[in-house]
This record gives sequence, C-alpha cells and structure tokens, in this order.
Amino acid sequence: MMDKDLMSYKPVEGFFDIGKDLNNMVGNLVNDFRGIAESRKTFPAANIKEDDRKYTVELEIPGIDKEDLGVKVKGSNLLIEGEKREENKKKGESYIMIERSSGKFCRTFKFASELNTKKAEAEFKNGILTVTLPKTEKEKSKEIDIKVK
Repeated sequence: MMDKDLMSYKPVEGFFDIGKDLNNMVGNLVNDFRGIAESRKTFPAANIKEDDRKYTVELEIPGIDKEDLGVKVKGSNLLIEGEKREENKKKGESYIMIERSSGKFCRTFKFASELNTKKAEAEFKNGILTVTLPKTEKEKSKEIDIKVK
C-alpha cells in the first residue's frame, strides 16, 4: 500500500489569492499607463507668468544650442521651434540604453492680450529659454473703482 499525503482543500483561500492577483494586475496596468503618460510629456516644458505689463515664458530646453532655436511672435501668438540634435557616435561605440531624445520640436502659445511684438525679447542661458512679451498699451490692465448701487 502506498503512502499518500492528505491535503485539506480550502476553496475560500484560493478565492482571496485570485483577489490579490487581480489587484496586482490592475496596479501594474495603472503604473504602466502612468509611465507611458510620463514619457509623453510635452517638450519643452514651459512655465508662463503674467503681470499687468507683460507675459514671461520660460522653457526648459537642455542640450540644445541657441543657434538651433527659432522664436517668433505675431499678434497674440508665440511660436518656439528648434531641433535637438543627436550626439555623434564614435566608431566602435554602441549604446545599451538611450533615454535622451533628439529631433525637431514646436510649441505654440496663444495669449489673451495683444503683444507688443517690437519689444519682445528672448534670452537663452543654462538650458532655459526666457521670452519676455510686453502687452500693448491698450491691453495693460488698469485698476478702476466701480460704484456699488
């Protein structure tokens, strides 16, 4: 006669394992989608400030030469375009991972106020492009008192 090990069968325990597995699968799926969204962020990243006289646009563009940037203003629109060039590979080199991107980019911003295109300025320093866009005289905000009836 053969010895057999007896195992107790607990169907409810298996159900809870399925719940954990399902939770892990959903969590992994959410994390995967979050990673995809993070990798598709708009480039270059921008911050825009406004006061009553001007807008200031700051773009983070590391690894690019200012000669590869174009900044244009027309009416109430700002267009920034450029190209981030791929580094030259040396003979015999091979990459095992590449996370830094290269290629052309273009960002357009539309402002609520007309811009004084003649006084617009741009400065590129330490990978940050700062564009100062003065508002036209008629667009500068004025503070007025309104009588309450």
